[in-house]
Amino acid sequence: MKISLILILAALLSIAHSLMALSAEQSVGRSITLGDLTFSTHGTKDVKGQGDLDLEADNYYFAPTFLRGTPGQKLKVEIENESSTLHNFSIPDQHVDADIPRKGKVAVEITFPPSGVVYFFCKFHSAQA
Repeated sequence: MKISLILILAALLSIAHSLMALSAEQSVGRSITLGDLTFSTHGTKDVKGQGDLDLEADNYYFAPTFLRGTPGQKLKVEIENESSTLHNFSIPDQHVDADIPRKGKVAVEITFPPSGVVYFFCKFHSAQA
């Protein structure tokens, strides 16, 4: 009886783990709306304590889409455009406005505001993601 119960619990845990993994995979690339803005989300990266980050720009999204840092933290971000379309990395409050050439890279330095969250976007395609 105890062995059967253990096997049933193990099977349920395995199924739960598989469902959680599947759910996590499906959340990447889905659209979410925050206020008036809609994003195609490709993950959140906690960069607290880091000095550098590689960011991917592709067809109308950044990966990761959201960054969390420490207020006042400076971060050098290297953005690689993996698409054949010109993209841009903009943070108006920090006077950051960098075009990313097709299949090219650009590096910028950003500073996290008091909220610890920085909003960035592609000025050419902000309406599409």
